[in-house]
This record gives sequence, C-alpha cells and structure tokens, in this order.
Amino acid sequence: MKKGERKISRRSFLRLAGGSLMLPAGLMTPWKPVWADPPIPSDYKALVCIYLFGGNDSANMLVPRGSASHAQYQNIRGNLAVPLDQLLPIQTQSDQRTDYGLHPALAPLLPLYENGELAAVANVGTLVEPVTRQDLISGSTAVPPQLFSHSDQMFQWQTGIPGTQTPVGWGGRLADLYANSALSLLPMNITLTGQSVFLAGQQTVQYALSESGPERLEAASGDGGPVDLAIRALLAQSRQNLLEKQFIGVQKRSMDLYELISGVLEQQNPLNTVFPDTDLGRQLAMVARMIASRADMGGANIARQVFLVGMGGFDTHDNQNGAQPQLLSALASALSAFRDALAEAGELNNVTTFTASEFGRTLTNNGDGTDHGWGGHHLVMGGDVRGGDIYGVMPDLTLDGPDDAGDGRLIPTLSTDQYDATLARWFGLGDADLQGLFPHLHRFDSADIGFMQPA
Repeated sequence: MKKGERKISRRSFLRLAGGSLMLPAGLMTPWKPVWADPPIPSDYKALVCIYLFGGNDSANMLVPRGSASHAQYQNIRGNLAVPLDQLLPIQTQSDQRTDYGLHPALAPLLPLYENGELAAVANVGTLVEPVTRQDLISGSTAVPPQLFSHSDQMFQWQTGIPGTQTPVGWGGRLADLYANSALSLLPMNITLTGQSVFLAGQQTVQYALSESGPERLEAASGDGGPVDLAIRALLAQSRQNLLEKQFIGVQKRSMDLYELISGVLEQQNPLNTVFPDTDLGRQLAMVARMIASRADMGGANIARQVFLVGMGGFDTHDNQNGAQPQLLSALASALSAFRDALAEAGELNNVTTFTASEFGRTLTNNGDGTDHGWGGHHLVMGGDVRGGDIYGVMPDLTLDGPDDAGDGRLIPTLSTDQYDATLARWFGLGDADLQGLFPHLHRFDSADIGFMQPA
C-alpha cells in the first residue's frame, strides 16, 4: 500500500457486504420498458448464456505469466496458485500490464482463442455507476446492494439492472422486444437449467427444456392418441373464469410445444459431433440440436433465440484445488464440442456463447478455498467474436491496492451493463433500445466493449 493510502475500514467493508449503502433516488427508479421501433430481423442469431453457479474463481482461470507478476500472484494465492510452468501462454492484442496464461484445464479452448473465436473479458461485475477504491473509502459512490450474496448478485446479473427488484431478466426483455416480429409457436427464450430470472419477460414466457428434450404433461401420452384427444377435448370446453382460461392456455401451449419439438427431434439427423457425457455437455448438445433443427420448428419465423444453460459447484470455499480443475475441464470440453457442433450445422457465425457468474472470488485464500468476491473474468465464444484478445483492463493484484475492495475482492472496472450491451448490440439492438434494455448504461463510458463484430 502506497504512502498516504489507507485500508477500507471493517465497518465500511461490512456496509458493502450488507448492502446498507443507500442508492440515490435517481438510481432506484423502477425499470420500465422504453423501446424505439422494435427491430424486424432478416437473419438468425442466438445468444447462449452459460451460468457458472456459485461464483467462479476466475483469478485462476486467467493468470499473470510475467515473472514478477506471477510471483506476486503466487504470494497472494499461496497453495491455490497455478504454477507458472503449467499455464497455457496466450498472446494479446491489447495493452495489458503483463503476459497472461490460461488454466491448464482450459486446454480445449486454446485453439479457439488462437483462431480468433474466443475472447476473454476482464474484471466484470455488478455496478450502478463507475466506482474506485477511493470512492469506497469515502462512501461517495453508490454500489449495488447485498454485494457478495449469492442470491442477490445472481438476481442482479440476470436482470441486468443492479439496484432494483424488478424480476424481469435482460434475456426476457430481449424476447419482449422481439415478440411482435416472432410468429413461431416456439418461444424465443429457452432454459435448460430450470425457470430463471434471466429469461423472465413481461410479455413472453420462457420455455423449460430438459437435456433429453421437451417434458410432456404427466397425464398425456404425447403421441396424439386417445388420451391426448380426450385431454384436448376437456381443454376446449368453454370457460368464463379468467384464471381457468389462463391455465387452459398454458396446458394447450405445453402440449403443442411437446408435439412440435419431440416430433422434429425424432426426425432429425443426428449431429456427428460427440459431446462429453457431463451435465453441461448434455445441455449444450440439446441446444445444438434445437438450433440445427430450427428450420423445422418455425423456419424463417425463428429469427432470434436466447438459451440458458448452467453448471454448479463453483462456490469453492474448500477443496478448490480438487474441484476447480474438474469444473474448468468440464466447461472447456463442453464449449469446444458445442463450437464443433455449430460449425457442423453451419451456424457458427450465428451463435454467441458467453459465461456469467454472480461474482469472482477473493484473491486471498482461506486455507483450502476462496470466499465471495466481486469482479471476475469471463469468456465469449463464437464465429462473430473478435477473439484472441483480453478486453478491458486486467486488475492490479496488489492487496489494498487500487483494485482491491478489501481482502482481495476485485473492484469491477467493467459493468455487467457494458458486457451485456455489447452482446445485445450484436444481437441487433440500436443505441436507443440498448438504453431501454439497460437503464444504467448511460453512466458508463462505453456501451460497446468491442469483443463482437459489428451487427
């Protein structure tokens, strides 16, 4: 710590962790949709969010490789540090503070990075406005409530509006925006990891798909036989009660979607790409099948899709050296297979896959693992990604340094708004719609971090 600087007091730190810093009135306005003219796309694009539940320790995913910087990293991380000779060296086009390398478990992703199909985005986190260490010490800048809380930070990552309690996700808001241009029975927003805030819209309803395909109603056979016909006859009876009408609509929609999706998937020629037999591998295999068969599920009417998949286990308070390499290996092998499947289906340039997680973790360790942090690094993959580089500025790892909120919790230098808006711009949104989608976006210097090709 430099002369004249001081630590963030324990009291200030607890105020951050407990969310007792009040947001100014202008930052607490409930979200309301403000759209320009809804876009009418003539092409196909899909976003696939891979949510890493628990808070990924990305400080071990992207590691300094310079001799002095790695020694500093090693000193802070102790027994959790990845040895220098095990790191996978990567080149960067941007000006970073040192050389960097990937965790060895990410080896399947190295060719994608080198081929320009994979990018890293540095030190992203939930923010309501830019903040520095000095701002935290003085208490002069608002921060998101309930920092370091799994449920709260997951909610804020998925809504894209830190500081509000509106349970509408930015993926769901995208689906709302495109709702008038979508004529297909198949919803635009599809989850393979259960109902989510991320895909919850105000007008649109997310569709939950399992890794093995659509789920049918328990009483239905799903084959259009006598049982299904009897159920449909009951549902067709006239009802006056609004709740009954809504319930019947949901049941009909469920049956129609089951018959549509299962019928198409049964007739689909299988992809040759082999996916790993892991939870994430099976989820991404189903996403690949859905994308490859979209022409038979609505054709030109399916112009935009947003998928959510996920994997858990990243809350590594203990046994991090045993758990994290396995987690990163599962992530890398599933991502690599997904890339190959998209190329096989001719959709590589039409699909962008990105990671999200509620927070990074502390640079310091607790003996066998790490605790909840704030900023973290993320990966973006796709044919339209400007890969082979790190976007944003990799943090200074000095404890009590300019990027430390306390105990090695990194202060984000890029907001989730900027990360998400860069993806949404590629998806087809203009400046006015981006401001409607992310109402805090105007507080940050740039609405486009630059890791995507122009829409």
